[in-house]
Amino acid sequence: MRLLILASESKRRVQILSMLGFKFLVVPSYIEEKHHSKPILTARRLAFKKAFTVWKDYKFATVLGADTVVVLGREILGKPKDKEEAIQMLRKLSGKWHRVITGVSVISPKGRYTFHDTAWVKFRAMSLKDIEEYVETGEPMDKAGAYAIQGIGARFVERIKGDFYTVMGLPASKTYEVLKNVLD
Repeated sequence: MRLLILASESKRRVQILSMLGFKFLVVPSYIEEKHHSKPILTARRLAFKKAFTVWKDYKFATVLGADTVVVLGREILGKPKDKEEAIQMLRKLSGKWHRVITGVSVISPKGRYTFHDTAWVKFRAMSLKDIEEYVETGEPMDKAGAYAIQGIGARFVERIKGDFYTVMGLPASKTYEVLKNVLD
């Protein structure tokens, strides 16, 4: 089996890859995350850029990069810069459906594979007090859209259509299929 490298220090992605049974190294890719006006293109490009940046130093390995964007209407909600921006994002999401798109890129000696998955999430209506209390936990500060579906942020999720793991940061089934074929 080839060496697998995760080009991210995301605890959620580490958890999902481990759950899928893969052994891997974590080599973070420190890139500037610039958003394009098209969310799918943004997620796919950033995933590839993360994977490629690490792969340049580990060409013998298989490198996985991923990026998740939260989209409300046509607006991409990235990681909040501060608590005030987190509050603003969560107020926008309150009571509404939004898309979560995770792009994944796998680069290996067997080839390059880039794909994405989309899930829809509906938040319940939240009071300003609910939002402020959540932001004070610190959880939203390094998450796209200012929430973690697998954490305290789950209290706001009313419904989900699609792969829960896509929202968490790595579409489990699609990723497993690609890695299984590339690593064997």
